[in-house]
Amino acid sequence: MARERAQLRIGEIVFGGEKYLMCVPLVSKTMDRLVEDATAAMKFAPDLFEWRADHFEAYPEPEAILAGLQALRTAIGNIPILFTTRHFLEDGASDISDSQKFGLIDHISNTGMVELIDIEQRYGPECLLAWSRKLHSRGIRLIISHHNFKRKMNRTEILKVLQAGQDWGADINKMIVKASSFSELADFSDVIHEARNSFLKIPVIAGVVGKASPLMRVLGDYLGSDMTFVAAGDSRSHTSQIHINEMRRFRDRIHLSQ
Repeated sequence: MARERAQLRIGEIVFGGEKYLMCVPLVSKTMDRLVEDATAAMKFAPDLFEWRADHFEAYPEPEAILAGLQALRTAIGNIPILFTTRHFLEDGASDISDSQKFGLIDHISNTGMVELIDIEQRYGPECLLAWSRKLHSRGIRLIISHHNFKRKMNRTEILKVLQAGQDWGADINKMIVKASSFSELADFSDVIHEARNSFLKIPVIAGVVGKASPLMRVLGDYLGSDMTFVAAGDSRSHTSQIHINEMRRFRDRIHLSQ
């Protein structure tokens, strides 16, 4: 018997709730463009924004990032912000040192202006557990992410990643893998549901790259994910992201909108 999905409330949204959440990533290079992109996206009413700060031209200068964050918060009001400094080896836009990355995260997490921060699983249990405790003390939730764009992962590997994320302090697991066929996507979905129905007690953001990516994005809530990333303009953090308006049109047509 399937268990109910784990839920996590962030402001007015609920991961694992009835609504399939749609997050708009912002990859703007300048402050003016960041505000323009966020303001333009607001008319589509996304559930949350991800600021991919690694695309910002002043990255990783803390004061410049803080100024950008303040401008973003003013533009979007109280919509939750996921702050991400993506590692260069996991499709990040800039290669910086770990000390720069975590110095920036420390600086931003003290501002009270972000609700979620993404840190990659590659940093291991000691680092992630420490950051989980620190972020929780500041009222911020931790997403622990794992990206494998090069090959299909087998059942054992996927379960290991999901278990580790939970054990190492994640409030939400994020996992992106390669799926070159619908069969491989079905295999991935089966393992996510297996984890949800056995040990997993936190929400999941799941996605795939490859031929099956659009199907995963549109039907992600049925395939094991609580959220998907969508575009709201010309820029995307990944080329396979679907415009939020088109996503809702597809889901309306097949009666999946909440």
